[in-house]
Amino acid sequence: MYEAINQPVFSYLPDHTKRILDIGCGAGNLGAVIKNHRDCEVIGITYSQAEADQAAQVLDLALVVDLNAAALPDIGQFDCIICSHVLEHLYQPQHFLAKLHHHFAPQGKLIVALPNVLHWKQRLEFLKGHFKYTEGGLMDRTHFRFFDWQTAQDLLTQSGYQILQSEADGSFPLPVIRKLLPTTTSQGIDQAALNRFPGLFGFQFLFLASPA
Repeated sequence: MYEAINQPVFSYLPDHTKRILDIGCGAGNLGAVIKNHRDCEVIGITYSQAEADQAAQVLDLALVVDLNAAALPDIGQFDCIICSHVLEHLYQPQHFLAKLHHHFAPQGKLIVALPNVLHWKQRLEFLKGHFKYTEGGLMDRTHFRFFDWQTAQDLLTQSGYQILQSEADGSFPLPVIRKLLPTTTSQGIDQAALNRFPGLFGFQFLFLASPA
């Protein structure tokens, strides 16, 4: 059961959003945090009845939908739609994103988080000749699609969205040394590495977009 909170996704949430759709809501943890910080309605979508049962306790509504087999139900329009680590689980994420357009309220925003299949640790695995699916992580066995920095952006633009903000979330490998450096110094190194090589050091990509 997915219960993690993706803090960078929360930080991307625009101000003054009153109605939010969390696609791939898991047990509703992110939506619960959002509702604790602002007065809003949060509706969650998940493929799991067990997750929906938990999410229903903290969200305004939680629905079970197999996004690979069915369209979203008629649940109106939203100020913000969140797709955090869900698009890689879909057969046709571009078609899904295109169909989302009519679910946005005027000035509505889309938040997307995608795992980076070319993170440096995964590149080392590929160099060693390893292409193995795992339980969770970048090579989760339930991933149908894989993205790097460029193809992640292409997914959004080719689905009819304008990217307003983007970043790679990750760190520069500083084993042992990191503990000896001031936090501001290590954070500065991380940010410089991510800015210069987002597709190498980012383990996930974050995007804020709007329907074009």
